[in-house]
Amino acid sequence: MFKSISTLWIFYKKIIIPTLIFSLLASCLSSFNIENFGLSFLLISLVLHYFIYELRFKNEYYFYANLGFSRGFLWGFTVAVCVIVKIITGIL
Repeated sequence: MFKSISTLWIFYKKIIIPTLIFSLLASCLSSFNIENFGLSFLLISLVLHYFIYELRFKNEYYFYANLGFSRGFLWGFTVAVCVIVKIITGIL
């Protein structure tokens, strides 16, 4: 269990930091609103996942596949995190 969580953290760490920075920047440029932040987080996270893991580091999928995570699961994990953040920011 801990191995899976740490592996997912390694995977998502490359996405979360730039996503937070760009989402804050985008929401500040468009009159900061928590719902704008949630929407920009959703969109930017998916775009960064595509650029980072599909274009730049596509061979890293083999690393995660050897640990038991498929490409579809990693995409699903990214979408799930984005939707959770969007729902939480929508409630606030």
